[in-house]
Amino acid sequence: MAETILLLLLIAALIFFLLYISIIGGTKLSKKTVILSTTICLISILLLSIYIGTDKIKSDIVRVIHNSSPKDAKEVYTVLFKKSINNCVTFINFKDQLIPKIDCCVWMELKLCTTELNRIIALKKYKISRLNKSDSLNFTNSFGDKPQWWTPQILGDSLTKYYIKFNQDNEQTLIFGNDSSHIYLCDQAL
Repeated sequence: MAETILLLLLIAALIFFLLYISIIGGTKLSKKTVILSTTICLISILLLSIYIGTDKIKSDIVRVIHNSSPKDAKEVYTVLFKKSINNCVTFINFKDQLIPKIDCCVWMELKLCTTELNRIIALKKYKISRLNKSDSLNFTNSFGDKPQWWTPQILGDSLTKYYIKFNQDNEQTLIFGNDSSHIYLCDQAL
């Protein structure tokens, strides 16, 4: 992927250089400098293209397009927790993180069976804490782009929070009430 990005940057640099020459700086640079710079850039692009290969370039472009296109809740759930083994997951609400670093989180409200909850909890080493209704309100206020429907406080007075912090910018939180079939999920990846 890094090679493809470098290739695209070289092509962009060549285009900007040619625009600069034709619009602004054509009189400031000698013809020899322009030809030499253009030739070096074209040779670099050609050599890098040969090194990378067209299949790799196509694959990287397709991957970028696929990753930036909207996904449905089931697809995102599968990425986060692998495929549900007993198909007992019902998605109530969903908001995807369309642009990483700009959109903070994946948001989900879902219903699932106890075996599925136990399965996803076993996938990671979550820390467990208990929240009361007012604590959950304070917790949810820290997210600026939280959807209006993301309201774990409606689950009752006593909530369970499963939390894992992968690194400084990436964390995942599951919140559910006494009825552990109704879950609110926030997966933050900045």
